[in-house]
Amino acid sequence: MQFRPELRVLSDEQVYDIRQAALDILWNTGVLVKAPAARALLRQAGAWIDEQTMLCRIPGYIVEEALNRAPSSFTLYARNPAYNVHVSTRSLHYEPMIGRLNCYDYSTGTSHRTTLEEVEQLVKLADALPSYHLLHSGAIMPQIDGVPIRATHVHGYLASARNSSKVIKATSRERVLAEDCLRMVAAVAGGEGELRRKPFTFTTDNPVTPLAHDRDQMEGALEFAKYGLPIDVTSEPQAGATSPVTLAGLLAQQTADVISGITIIQLANPGNPVWYGTCGSIMDMRMGRIAIGAVEMGLINVASAQIAHSYDIPCRGTASATDSKLLDIQAGYEKATVLTMAALGGVNKIFYPGTMEGALTVSKESLVIDDEIIQGLYRVLKGIDVNEATLALDVIDRVGPGGHFLGQRHTMQFLEREQFIPSLSDRLTRANWEQAGSKDVAKRAHERVEEILAQHTVDPLDSKVEAELERIVLEVEEREAKRGN
Repeated sequence: MQFRPELRVLSDEQVYDIRQAALDILWNTGVLVKAPAARALLRQAGAWIDEQTMLCRIPGYIVEEALNRAPSSFTLYARNPAYNVHVSTRSLHYEPMIGRLNCYDYSTGTSHRTTLEEVEQLVKLADALPSYHLLHSGAIMPQIDGVPIRATHVHGYLASARNSSKVIKATSRERVLAEDCLRMVAAVAGGEGELRRKPFTFTTDNPVTPLAHDRDQMEGALEFAKYGLPIDVTSEPQAGATSPVTLAGLLAQQTADVISGITIIQLANPGNPVWYGTCGSIMDMRMGRIAIGAVEMGLINVASAQIAHSYDIPCRGTASATDSKLLDIQAGYEKATVLTMAALGGVNKIFYPGTMEGALTVSKESLVIDDEIIQGLYRVLKGIDVNEATLALDVIDRVGPGGHFLGQRHTMQFLEREQFIPSLSDRLTRANWEQAGSKDVAKRAHERVEEILAQHTVDPLDSKVEAELERIVLEVEEREAKRGN
């Protein structure tokens, strides 16, 4: 049996202590729940509710019963069945970042507001790159340059669905926006009945740390729960700012944030698929802002996976982000360090590949570079296979002292499964590298971006489905125009 490398940062006793601390927080301190429907669910289950302040104190038994209903595995369905994704507490999938306010321009080294054309390009790249499975989309963006703000979600979803047949994420940022997106997803899925039977999308619900659930986003998440669609409930604490500076305190508060959100979703629809999610890191007190490339984010990812798995729930983590403004050495070591910790730590869905500048900016070149880092990590997770064939005693004996293995059939037989061969990383001699143009990895990634955008073909949408999506976009634009008047 092959051994899978694993990383742990908490003992079982420490995981238990954090879980108990979270239950204490939810009962003694309480959590703000601003959505009336969510408070009604908690009240009906037996929680203590103050309607005036919207503070809810949730007994531990309600939380634990709800967590027991959350499944340990589920499947997300893609337009192309080859891209269906089975999520479990042992799986690993990557969700690249598409929707950021800013987009990096490799040619100038600057960033600008992301356009709809760039959303299309980013999604097309993610469709082509093999490491990306669950696609964040333009539907999530609060703003796309040149697009009416209140129609961003539908334009973003249409642009994404046109450029990938993988699983496309939709927004839960507000109930009406969720309803619009879900109508579009239902059209892709083949109707509401098919959407209920086969989840064709997923979303994120972000508690507002510390200890609050926003009305709009919770109401949007409850729309997704009506269809049984997967939701990652993700807290974003900053140690020393929106959580205690100690990582143990951050984890206790984060767990209270997340499990209270999961509880509400399970009360709305028992058995609804969820991820326990973290986007936690530290605040750099020198700068007064989150350090999203910090090594502590790696520790938080690993600890969160341990906590999530103790509930037998898949974990969503955040990695491959960097605080660097360039695709430089800082970007490389921050991305690789936290990605490696998250992968070895058992995180099941890793979000943020493609980002830079504290995740304010997305980069097409970074999507390509991160894909290569991730492919290398999949090789790490395979570990070392030790058996009669891989020990190769017969081959060693045949070659003997002073020989070489280049011409051995065994070498060709095992080469591809034993060695990860990168396509971007440079291993030439300096002379050959200079002869090839002295290109750094960012330049090679830029060339790969241009190649993919020119050559990659996407499975086309059915013409009737595309027409229906366009009709919904037009309907939303007209509705919001009337609302604005």
